[in-house]
Amino acid sequence: MEMEYPHSGIRIDSTLTEQEKWYFDLHGFLVLRQAVSPEDLKELQDIVHGWLGSKPDLMPVPVTLNHLEHGAVIQHPQYGHSAFERLAQHPPILRILMGLMWNRPRLFISGIQVQKKRPADRDAVMHKDHSGFEFPPGFRNPHNDYQASGGKIYCNFVNASIALADVPPNMGFACVPGSHKSEVKCPSTIKMMDDDSPAITFPLNAGDCIIFSPNLIHGAKPWGADHDRITVFNRYQFSFYFNENSGYPIETHRDKISEEQYELESVGVEEKSVVHRLLEAL
Repeated sequence: MEMEYPHSGIRIDSTLTEQEKWYFDLHGFLVLRQAVSPEDLKELQDIVHGWLGSKPDLMPVPVTLNHLEHGAVIQHPQYGHSAFERLAQHPPILRILMGLMWNRPRLFISGIQVQKKRPADRDAVMHKDHSGFEFPPGFRNPHNDYQASGGKIYCNFVNASIALADVPPNMGFACVPGSHKSEVKCPSTIKMMDDDSPAITFPLNAGDCIIFSPNLIHGAKPWGADHDRITVFNRYQFSFYFNENSGYPIETHRDKISEEQYELESVGVEEKSVVHRLLEAL
């Protein structure tokens, strides 16, 4: 059902089902199984493996490849291949983001994370994300806020994590369900790998997607599989009034993306074209 605030023209929660709203409000995340089709998944995997086998100075500008001790990070993939632009606008994922952000999502960060097999870190801690300044407990960070009222949800900072490789049980992304609403800071004495840790993990198939609030207490458990963990990590921010600088859109390489993608990465008051098109199709 479409709802509007008087005089605002902002359509609220028009794309989330009642079950999705209830589940996200309770847990702080949604898992979308088979969010990406096998054909699109194969294309994304082939591109990433090709990039990982390339030298950093041969990457398509402005895409960057940084090798780390236990993995790699690829930044700005949507400027290197249109498949990642389509992923940022992918209707099954974008529909959820629209419902959480009152139809005003802005792509804020896009990257690919590669995690290789590594030993367990018994001292690994969990965290909530912030925007360079961590507000004291009980205070809301206006750049990373979560609210629910009258059957409606407002989440102005959302992560979409798309698996390009299978994630076995007890590995990879982990979070404490419901902690996006906690106003008590997680004690540093609670470790990710504690036997009684409240964090849960998510066995995933390649093509599955986790959409979650960065206000969740979260982290990553050690990767013990024989294959690499490969994840496309897209972060969205409420576009209506936030002007936090993520570097997007990259003006000097505007010609590498479509006008719709440029609009999706830009701060704006009006509904983005890709959002309007999806609303019309629902």
